[in-house]
Amino acid sequence: MSQWRRQTTDLEFRNVGDEPSMKVIKDCDVTMTLPNKITCKASMKAGQESDGLDEAGELQGDWIFETATQITTVELSPSGWQNFRVTYKAAHFKTNLVKLLPPSHWGITGKQLLELADQVVEQFTGDDENPNVYQVVEKLIKPLCLGAGVSYSALLNPKGLKCSTFVTHAWFESFLMFVEDLQGHFPDFETRVFWICFAANPQTWPHEELKNLLGPGALQSPFAIALQQCESFVVVRNTTRNIYSRLWCVAELVFARAFTDHSIQVIGRMPPRAAKFGDHIGLGAKCSDEDDRILLHATIQLTGLDANALVAKVVEAAAGSILRPGEAGF
Repeated sequence: MSQWRRQTTDLEFRNVGDEPSMKVIKDCDVTMTLPNKITCKASMKAGQESDGLDEAGELQGDWIFETATQITTVELSPSGWQNFRVTYKAAHFKTNLVKLLPPSHWGITGKQLLELADQVVEQFTGDDENPNVYQVVEKLIKPLCLGAGVSYSALLNPKGLKCSTFVTHAWFESFLMFVEDLQGHFPDFETRVFWICFAANPQTWPHEELKNLLGPGALQSPFAIALQQCESFVVVRNTTRNIYSRLWCVAELVFARAFTDHSIQVIGRMPPRAAKFGDHIGLGAKCSDEDDRILLHATIQLTGLDANALVAKVVEAAAGSILRPGEAGF
């Protein structure tokens, strides 16, 4: 249970457990400006606590704020009007930040990826010095995010960052090679904002809660929403395994082609003699959740596109290729 307190002469802001609240230390007039531009005013008495607004917008009862950004500015009197900006750390909230931020803002910068890579180099040594993404998530990302209950991107960027580039990849790749491939491809890598699933989605949530976050349908999922709102789409292949043995990767490729006019940027190398199609590639790819597999298959078929043909184009493309809609049958 987290505990936090910050106090002025007139008001005390505190957090016990997951619920931040405000308590009046001495009589004062309070003006609060919320993110939705609604301003509420009230004269409050010493000892009073607040947790809500009545229909007229006045403070009432014990006010427990639901989100990390609920209060933006507080003005106090009679001890001279002053602005008091309240900043809550993400660690004081379990799920609210992820649920509040739109999927298009679940971004992480290239510089933040490099900083994570530095931690990987420091933490993984000996036989584990070149971990895959699964290992990095288990050893670094989950422990860092467990107390906050948020995604890694929300932990680093609690106000969110608008993503410009959607990254599709597979977790069995070398994490360090993944970062290196992205860095080598984008000249503005450090400032570019990426949507990457292991950072965007909360990795510590229970399975059912995560399924609820992902939505009732593939096209309502954070993946599909972010993909359509990003400016570019990049496929990061790897030499360990064909990424299109994972059905989510197949779906992301199909959705990018069906619902955006993005060119497909292809980086990274494929495994030697990687199959372009087969029982476990493309539409035959695996999915860790059977419900997801059924849903993704139905949605892919709904687009009317030949998923296997798209996969074959990406598999055989040279590293650094750009596959443009309408070119070479793509």
